Amino acid sequence: MQNCKKLIEVAMPIKEISAESVRDKSIRHGHISTLHLWWARRPLPVCRAVVFASLVPDPLDENCPQAFRDAVEILLGKANNVGDPYKPYDDIPYTAAIDKMEDNHRNRLLMFIGKFSERFILNEKLGKKTKSKFLLSDTSLIKWDNKNNEKIINKARKLIWVAYNSSTGLDTKTLLHQFEKYYQSIKDAENALHETPDRHIKTDEVILKEKVLDNSINEFLDKMPKVFDPFAGGGAIPLEAARLGCRSYGNDINPVAHIIQKCSVEFPQKFGKPITYSKIEFLKLFGQDEWNKVKNENLVFENGIAVSINITNRLSFEVGYFAKKLLTETENEIGQFYPANERGNKPIAYYWAYIGQCTNPSCHAEIPLLRQFYLCNKPDKKVYLSPFLNNKEILFEIKEGICPIDNWIKRKNLKCPVCGNITSIDDLKWQFIIKLPF
Repeated sequence: MQNCKKLIEVAMPIKEISAESVRDKSIRHGHISTLHLWWARRPLPVCRAVVFASLVPDPLDENCPQAFRDAVEILLGKANNVGDPYKPYDDIPYTAAIDKMEDNHRNRLLMFIGKFSERFILNEKLGKKTKSKFLLSDTSLIKWDNKNNEKIINKARKLIWVAYNSSTGLDTKTLLHQFEKYYQSIKDAENALHETPDRHIKTDEVILKEKVLDNSINEFLDKMPKVFDPFAGGGAIPLEAARLGCRSYGNDINPVAHIIQKCSVEFPQKFGKPITYSKIEFLKLFGQDEWNKVKNENLVFENGIAVSINITNRLSFEVGYFAKKLLTETENEIGQFYPANERGNKPIAYYWAYIGQCTNPSCHAEIPLLRQFYLCNKPDKKVYLSPFLNNKEILFEIKEGICPIDNWIKRKNLKCPVCGNITSIDDLKWQFIIKLPF
């Protein structure tokens, strides 16, 4: 396969990838972009498509292994897919003229990566718009809803497996059988470990089961390509490579980026798994108050008495637990600075500003240096600070609507709202210099 071009070198479903990438920017729940903001974060559909298309050959290339062509037919062909979801377009929906796509293995791969839905195609003909979540077919690899769809993702993994191992000379059915064998070995080892109560305690049994699982994973990954991104940033490429079953590596010179990568790619793989705690161990780790919050459906009963608890995601549970614990300890320490109002609502932040002093000798009012008074200035919502005077003290109340008050700072000079005196920028700078705590 050395002289065979990769799919990405020949063709890509650009329109489909672009459509899902636009949607990707608006997804919040469960998206790694919500973990931490990062510059130039790559959309996940692009990364998944690029990684996949970089690891499989072009089926129409004369040097493409026959085993891979057969795998495309088995996994994406009409015979094994009800409704033939990967059939190329009868009429490409984004071209002006009637344009039928040839039904060949390359085009079926493209339709597998991303294919517009029948709803979108119909709406295009009628001149109607389609909601972003309905743009692509439900069988598209890059669709957000399929990120954990084992049936769809495993098709991609199998195609990569066959492409990577085709040099062994084994036929397609044997290679696919090998995939199932190694993949099931991981599943069996995972189930054996995760069903072990109190597996956080490193007993001989737990250590042995962890070793069996590690060996199963390594045996699988040794037969899959390695993907390395030395400038991984927020970790989108390593994440999608790992999702596709590859041994994935990511790095970045920025330590913040590296921490984001570990939190989005490494830690969920290591710790985001089910765990069963006995009641005794759970109470040791999390206490009676947390036990009282557990729902009955997560408890295991014996003779009507709860003896253990099943947690579906250990990492998620512990992050939530320690986050709430940290908030409680923080509130105990500084909660007096965030008093609740008569309705029980507590402030979540302070709005602060530097203070300048009016240079009028008969005034000397202390004035917050605010360039504008809006707390929220959106077309559908406007909230602002409305100042009022208590002798020479400036106080504020919160009002809604358009702010009618002129700014106090103009051309870097300060106009006193109490007496109308102008304090120059040079005087303000001097005030800050003499007040610095050297």
